[in-house]
Amino acid sequence: MMATQEQINAARRTIERLRDQHANDVRKLIGLLENGAMKGTAADKLIEDCKGWQAAYNNVFNRALALVDSTTVSTESGASTPDPLARSQSPFPGVPY
Repeated sequence: MMATQEQINAARRTIERLRDQHANDVRKLIGLLENGAMKGTAADKLIEDCKGWQAAYNNVFNRALALVDSTTVSTESGASTPDPLARSQSPFPGVPY
């Protein structure tokens, strides 16, 4: 089944929103750590881990956007199908949507 342009646009908006939300959350965590919320070598390690996590997830979001961009658009004007990326809960357990 091919996606409609509306579904592709909705998927892109969802991915961009999740990317921005994730980036803001990780930046806040790094900022807290760098401002002394935790001290010592454990804090330094956690900061480095967070930076690595941020880079890895940026790659995931970039690949997802590239996949959406390469999706073929349906030319049919039939009934709309549900957006496969619309979810009522976060795709990441323990992280609010």
